[in-house]
Amino acid sequence: MRKLVVTHYDNKILQAVIQDGKVTDLNLSEGSTVLGNIYVGKVANIVNNINACFVDYGDRLPCYYSLDDNDIIYADGREHTKLRIGDEIVVQISRDAVKTKNPVGSSELTLRGDYCVVHTGEQIGVSNKISSRKLRDELKDIARNTLPAGIGCIIRTNAVDADPELIKRELNELGGRLTQILKAAATRKCFSCLYRNPPEYIENITFMGSNKLDSLVTDDEEIFHVFEDYIEKKQPGTIDLTLHTDTACPLTAIYNLNKEVEGALKERVWLKSGAYLIIQQTEAMVVVDVNTGKAISGRDMEQHMLKVNTEAAIETCRQLRLRNLSGIVVIDFINMKNPDDILRIRDTLIRELADDPVPAKFVDITKLGLIELTRKKLKRPLHEMVKL
Repeated sequence: MRKLVVTHYDNKILQAVIQDGKVTDLNLSEGSTVLGNIYVGKVANIVNNINACFVDYGDRLPCYYSLDDNDIIYADGREHTKLRIGDEIVVQISRDAVKTKNPVGSSELTLRGDYCVVHTGEQIGVSNKISSRKLRDELKDIARNTLPAGIGCIIRTNAVDADPELIKRELNELGGRLTQILKAAATRKCFSCLYRNPPEYIENITFMGSNKLDSLVTDDEEIFHVFEDYIEKKQPGTIDLTLHTDTACPLTAIYNLNKEVEGALKERVWLKSGAYLIIQQTEAMVVVDVNTGKAISGRDMEQHMLKVNTEAAIETCRQLRLRNLSGIVVIDFINMKNPDDILRIRDTLIRELADDPVPAKFVDITKLGLIELTRKKLKRPLHEMVKL
C-alpha cells in the first residue's frame, strides 16, 4: 500500500510517500521551480578551457552548459556552427542550482510521461528493469512506429503491464508536443519559456509512476483539484484521491511528518537494534558510519553483526531517499570477518537501491572494507530546501 501525502510545511509544499505505514520519501518545494522548464536562452559566456558555456535564460543565475555533452539546438533552427556569445539556443534545466553551483542546462530535451520519457534524438531505449527480451522488442517496435522523426524515447518500467494503446497514446502526445516546442523556438523571443514543467507534486507522481500509487491525500483544495484533473486525464479510477478538511487534526500530525522532517535533518539515526548511523554530507561525498551503539550481541557475534549491518543497509537506503542525498556515498559498516557476509550486505544494498526512483547503483567494496555507491543528483537535498 503506497500513499502520497501532500501538505504544507514552513510555507513550502511537503510531499511524503508512505509505504506500509513508513515514510520512504520526503520532498519540499516552493510551489514553483525552473527544473524541467525549456527556454530560449542566450549564450552569456564561453569558457574554452572546460569546453562549456553559461546560458542566460532569464532567471537569476545562468545555467552551466557542457559543449562536450550537448548537440546544440539553435533557436532559429540553423545547422550546427561554432557557438558564439549572444547566440540563442534551446535549453532545458536538467539540474537545480546546488549551493554555489549554477543550474545545469541541456539540449537533450525530455518530456516525462507515465510509461515513457520522450527526448530529442532518435535513440529508443527500454528500462533495464524490463528483463523480457520479447517484451523489450515489442515496446521498441511500438515506439518506432509511433514517434515522429527526430524524436526518441526511453520506455519506463511502468509499461510492463500497460495496455499498448495507452503507451501509443502517450508517445503520440509527448512526441507531438516536443516537436511543437522545437518549432515554436524560431518565433519566440529570447528568454521565452517554451515549456513549463508541471508543479513538482505532479511531476513526482510521474517520476514514481502513477501506477505505483494506491492513494493520495492533501489538505490543500487547490492542489486537490490539480490532482483531480491529472488523475482524470491520466489514470481515471486508479488512485483513491482524498481532500482532508479536518483542521483540528492536520495531516502533519496524523502522519507525524514534522518529526520525520526533523529526524531527516539530524546526523544520528537510531536503529531498532540499538545501533545507529552517523550521516554527514561533505562537499565531495556523503559519508555514513555504522556504530554498534546499544546493540546487544548474543552468542554468535558474527551473526549479530550481520543482522545489525543488514538493518543499517536498509535504513541507509531509506535515509538517502528521505534526505535526497546524492553523488558518491561511502558507507563504513561494522567489521565482519566472513567475506560472504560482506557480499550479503552488498546484495541488500543492490535490492534496496532497485526500488529508488532516483537512479542509484552499487559501485564497489574497497580494500578497507568500505562500500561505495552513487546516487544521481537531480534536486536539492532536503536540508537545503528547509533553509530556503
